[in-house]
Amino acid sequence: MLHYKWLQIHRYLDLDQHALIGINYQVNPEVGCITRLVPQKGVHLIRHAIYCALELGGQFVLLGSSPVPHIQREFEDIANHFQSHSHIRLLLKYDDALSHLIYAASDMFIIPSMFEPCGLTQMIAMRYGSVPIVRKTGGLNDSVFDVDDNTIPEQYQNGFTFVAPDEQGLSSAMERAFQHYIRSPESWQQLVQKDMRLDFSWDSSASQYEELYERSVARARAAARV
Repeated sequence: MLHYKWLQIHRYLDLDQHALIGINYQVNPEVGCITRLVPQKGVHLIRHAIYCALELGGQFVLLGSSPVPHIQREFEDIANHFQSHSHIRLLLKYDDALSHLIYAASDMFIIPSMFEPCGLTQMIAMRYGSVPIVRKTGGLNDSVFDVDDNTIPEQYQNGFTFVAPDEQGLSSAMERAFQHYIRSPESWQQLVQKDMRLDFSWDSSASQYEELYERSVARARAAARV
């Protein structure tokens, strides 16, 4: 990430600002999460990701709140526990302006949904240069392809995925992401640049639909001539 955006969000959140290598690479990768804290979004896995990021030597920032009282209280307790911690910050509210700063400052983005009809978070994260770590479901499965999956063409590999909705699956994906970030910084930067160039616009989708339609018509006409 760029030096200035990293410092901006870390000063705002009072997080550790000293873990830098060179001018734009940090020892402790930052994991971001912006979400509604509801069962659909995998709150048990979000909770686990906080502690997993810390164990792996990273930093974690959560922005979001819950309409479910017991979930909100649970995350308030976690926020209080880490109130003075230099690597963890939980902001249990809605703040659109702050969300953009978190997207921009994060190296990785956690989206461990139980189900996800579409999902915009992963697309926004990638445009900001934050590599997604997602559960393979719904729209997440349609837009995030694992960098370690050799069955996926390299040009489509853009994040880290897991299948089982449990702590082991998420931990494995996070460990692979951290290892890639720490051991292969040049490869990681190439991944970031690739993600930022991805086109999820309707122009791209419309072009693909048009191409599919033209191929279908051509096949139908060829079949009719037989």
